[in-house]
Amino acid sequence: VNDPQTHHSPFPGNINQLVLSLDSYAAQLQSTGGAIAEFVNPKYKNAERTEFKAPTRLECMMQDYPKTLLKTARVGFTTMPVWAAYSPVKNSPAEARSKFQGGSPCHSATSGEMDIYQANSKILSMIGAEIEAPQDVTFNGTTLKQHPSIVWSPSWAVTLSQMRSKLLSPANISISQRSSLVLEGVNITIQGLHLDGALVIRVAEGASLRIEDLTVQNAGWRFVALDENDESIPEINRVRGFQVIRDETKEFVFSAPGEHVLTKCSCISKRTN
Repeated sequence: VNDPQTHHSPFPGNINQLVLSLDSYAAQLQSTGGAIAEFVNPKYKNAERTEFKAPTRLECMMQDYPKTLLKTARVGFTTMPVWAAYSPVKNSPAEARSKFQGGSPCHSATSGEMDIYQANSKILSMIGAEIEAPQDVTFNGTTLKQHPSIVWSPSWAVTLSQMRSKLLSPANISISQRSSLVLEGVNITIQGLHLDGALVIRVAEGASLRIEDLTVQNAGWRFVALDENDESIPEINRVRGFQVIRDETKEFVFSAPGEHVLTKCSCISKRTN
């Protein structure tokens, strides 16, 4: 059921992507009628493959489309590292746990979220920022690497070149493993940032922000493990295996049009164990 406020599903998902030439695709549809070869892809419940997880069915895969083309057709592909391009969210906590115990990727809501943090941390590291190494965490019986929880809106950047243009001095950016960073807005540039805690920055359309020198240290956010069988807990948290407890957050919101600057700004609070 979609969220009544956002009208979007609260659960993560994934999509497959094909890039096609419409002219040749339309001609191929005319030739084949859109028919793709079918196959049977049974899903088994046990390792012995004696029980079906669900009734099997005939399927056809969109990636088999090139097999319908003439041998003279030009078909290519791009290979990317798994962390940058592939983290489907398709398995229940129980299925993910079974995959983990068998040495396979979990492909769950838990791993999907952790993989986003990993990808974003790796990207910032590639550009030159200092990102602390991840730590092992266990949620819903699966042990994964937890990187700093860093997210940004697509409006801020979607490519490496865009990010490089926004990070003016990557060597002056450091983020600890326990930190959480949220960037929302088109015109945010960072020259100097040292983060050990939780920081949220929101910049409205028509406004710009340059972070020249900002240090933030606070209690931050904690990822607390949950019991997946406790039905008193919202399902969106149970399938992830954790709840984010926001102990302390430094938030900057710039809604007025114009240029804004954060320089020689230090926001440090005492942490209690």
